[in-house]
Amino acid sequence: MKKYSKEKLKKKNKQAPQLSKLGFRILAVISALLIVGIGLLCTSPSKAADEAPYFPPDIDTDEIITEEETAEPETEPATEAQTLIEFETGDVTYEETEPDTDTTEAGTEEVTTEPVTTEPVTTEPVTEPPATETEKVEPKDPAGKQSYREYNGREYGENESFVGEYKTDRVSIGVSNVRYGDISYYICDIKIKSVKDFHTAFANNSISGRAYTSKIAQSVGAGFAVNGDFCGYRASGIIIREGGLYRNKRSDNWDLCYINKYGDLITCKNDKEDGKALVNGGAWQSWCFGPTLVENYRALSNSELNTPDLSRKDWAREPRTVIAQIDELHYMIIVVDAKRVPNGIGGWNTVGGMNFDELAATCASLGCKTAYNLDGGGSATLYLNGKVVNEPSGGGERQISDIIYFK
Repeated sequence: MKKYSKEKLKKKNKQAPQLSKLGFRILAVISALLIVGIGLLCTSPSKAADEAPYFPPDIDTDEIITEEETAEPETEPATEAQTLIEFETGDVTYEETEPDTDTTEAGTEEVTTEPVTTEPVTTEPVTEPPATETEKVEPKDPAGKQSYREYNGREYGENESFVGEYKTDRVSIGVSNVRYGDISYYICDIKIKSVKDFHTAFANNSISGRAYTSKIAQSVGAGFAVNGDFCGYRASGIIIREGGLYRNKRSDNWDLCYINKYGDLITCKNDKEDGKALVNGGAWQSWCFGPTLVENYRALSNSELNTPDLSRKDWAREPRTVIAQIDELHYMIIVVDAKRVPNGIGGWNTVGGMNFDELAATCASLGCKTAYNLDGGGSATLYLNGKVVNEPSGGGERQISDIIYFK
């Protein structure tokens, strides 16, 4: 009996580790399945960046864009190219001087009899100080100023000077700077061939990423870029980028702005739309910030602004970034600078900047049909041709989550 008991115990001892290993493996598999199932049921909107964005299975955006592209070269781009060529070759100046030469040739007989008429000619430059004053505003590149007027159809206003331009066969952007008193802001006039030329990008390809505007711009080969809405800072909002839905959470505390498949800029409260329905309808980009500043060419008043979650007061002057639409596939981005200076009592004062009233009035005066406020403050950054051209309020760039760009 003793011998039999020992052998039986040995068999049991050999089987025990095998059974325990098998049981552990089964438990591990069950636990993993439970974790995956719970994760799918409890996905948070703030983790949307880690998932693949939603794209509609069938949209006709390409067909619509193709029609727009074929229609445009017959009208706008052709005339734009012609006006640019005329300026570069100097044909415009010759056309302007030809009538003068014709009149002088016809009046050659009167030249000897009217010596008095030559005296006003010498006095004319003296009686035109405005012409010399406008030249002093931007002595660096008057030709660039003229070229800019030619392709965007808007002449410079008072205290406005040429900064630079970015142009490809699909994108035309002119940048100018307006300064008066402590106020300094940049007007970026943008024309594109189709809605798909309007780009956005996340920092490090993730909605929760962080990087400088210039670094994100360089990573995607952008020639022009500004900060977006800092969507990675919040877990709410309908976030559509490049035709894909990255977050679909409604909130009445923010205004929504989106570009549809035709390139129209549309604004509303964020709880009035569904992200999946917008994407299925061909929406290309969206931002959740605000407030909306201009509707149908009319500047909204403070009482009409949707700003319940904004820490900044309506009347406070701050650095700002605005996206606006002028006409079909014609947009404007405005970047307002401001500086923080110590007030001597442990706080800070803002020098420059704009409040929402001033910002809305500025957009309306520039002919904006729709205007929408993006993230501002230290995020307000303007990148052009490889460098930051404005003066961020923090003395340097702030790390943000997303940009608007063109290439």
